[in-house]
Amino acid sequence: MANGLSISEFKEPGKYDRAELFIAKINGTTKDENGKPNKLFKRKDKEQFFEIKIDSETGKEAWNKKPIAFKDIPSGRIYKRLDTGEFLTISEIEKTAEFGSSSGSGGGADKTAAVESMCCYFASYLFNPASGMDSFKQIEEKKDLLKYTGALTKFFKNKSNSKFVQAFDKDTALSFDDCLTHWSTKNKSDADWMYTFISTANIIKKRGRKFQHPVYFHRGSPFMDKIYAKKKKCETHNKDLVKSGAAPNELKEGLQKIGDDKWNPGDIWMSTVNPEKDPFSWTPQFMKKNMQTHVCDWPSLQQAVYESAISGETLGISLKKSGKSANIKFFNDINPSSVKPSIRYSGFTFGNGDFFNSADVYIEFNSGKIQFRPYATTKSWQGEIKGTKASGGKAGGAPTNYYAELFFGRSIDKPEKIASGTWKEFKGKIGLTEKKKMYELYKKYNEKQKTKKNSTVKIKIDASPNPLEKLSKKDFARTKDKKFHYYTYQGVNQFVSFEDFQILGDNYTNQRTKKLAPDSFYFGKYMGLALIDVIESGQPVSQNAFASELIRFAMSNIDNVSSFYWKIY
Repeated sequence: MANGLSISEFKEPGKYDRAELFIAKINGTTKDENGKPNKLFKRKDKEQFFEIKIDSETGKEAWNKKPIAFKDIPSGRIYKRLDTGEFLTISEIEKTAEFGSSSGSGGGADKTAAVESMCCYFASYLFNPASGMDSFKQIEEKKDLLKYTGALTKFFKNKSNSKFVQAFDKDTALSFDDCLTHWSTKNKSDADWMYTFISTANIIKKRGRKFQHPVYFHRGSPFMDKIYAKKKKCETHNKDLVKSGAAPNELKEGLQKIGDDKWNPGDIWMSTVNPEKDPFSWTPQFMKKNMQTHVCDWPSLQQAVYESAISGETLGISLKKSGKSANIKFFNDINPSSVKPSIRYSGFTFGNGDFFNSADVYIEFNSGKIQFRPYATTKSWQGEIKGTKASGGKAGGAPTNYYAELFFGRSIDKPEKIASGTWKEFKGKIGLTEKKKMYELYKKYNEKQKTKKNSTVKIKIDASPNPLEKLSKKDFARTKDKKFHYYTYQGVNQFVSFEDFQILGDNYTNQRTKKLAPDSFYFGKYMGLALIDVIESGQPVSQNAFASELIRFAMSNIDNVSSFYWKIY
């Protein structure tokens, strides 16, 4: 049940302005948002709105004195409704929000939640064509602080209008009346805040022309929870990369939890997206459609927030108490894609073109290449940029696999994408089954590499035993060097037999240490062949997109994960 007005409350410290509002409404000297007199009162507990007059000369004189002569105001039914002629006591006139009603939840709302939610309501009013307004005229005098509240109260009583504001204090939804009650009670009708509600709404409307009705405003809503869940997903993604074998020092984006405000300090968000749907429609170009929910890297999220904001879809807004004149500043407003290199995939090469000459593979692009090779024999496998200004930039197996999943729809060395955080480089002994798999991929791709050489191996003449003597005589020609120190076995075909494949692999010698390193060879080539098989299965647009994102990752490992937002102050 609603409360009624009372003279005794008007007389309380800090509430005299409500009494002034009461007589100003009767006299028609307060204005609504259209500049018209704000004269309507509400019947207690009834949806009846009307004007009144004071039907008592004594009462009229007492109310109009400066200051108001409360002790001279007669009790009884001296307030006459102009529509029905009914006489009312002051207690039968409802204590609405403009008079400080605390009947709603707003009286107990958190101050920050209430004022930020109020900004949502004022902005929503301007973005809704039903309001008929494109901007508010700023209030000049404190006596007019409630100039717009009557219209907004009535407007947001309609659920077809209030649905466009999703404002919450924790789990409690805040209505316009809740926010107004908080402002008039807990904020003690702070004029600067009312000026802020107006100036903030005006500047959002002025600068947010790309956002067309229906526009939703969110404060602490489930829709906002979905936005910040994406940030958390990126945090989890980096931890998954480490689980999959990425070195922590590769991930300069940070493994620690990143505060919501550091990522995007939007106190409120505006969006043209149905609250039940995904906040951002942007996804990386040319990725597999079934991988869209798998996007969880910081650069993609940065790009999604940026594209969504500038297209009039979803935007975070940081709020400050601005007073009568609000300013706006854009943060992180450089298009993330503008700093990406233009990359085109151009092919691959096994080492120098001779498959058995090294344990590495090169993924080549228009301005350089990435060398993928094993580290510490079989401890890890990673790529390093070569031949560009960004030489030295690294991308381990885990991030390489992530981008392979995005653009080719499957994990490296798997027929489909496996669960996030479970992929790992092949570990264990490369046995006969793995060698047969390698051999089939070797036959498929060896002749397709950009630089191709027939296999050539050397061994000291006095080596005993000489395992290379087992190589097929019809497929390898043996010669001696001029000083008779080495035998050279020169392959004569595009690829070798499976038996020779094993002989060459089992006797692979590291060119730098001059020591046998078959485990390193098999591990490096197994992973390299698996990667090439994934890349070569894709279309050119997917190959280019994969190369671009992988190079971007290796070149920079972004240390600023913050996203685009507006700050109004």
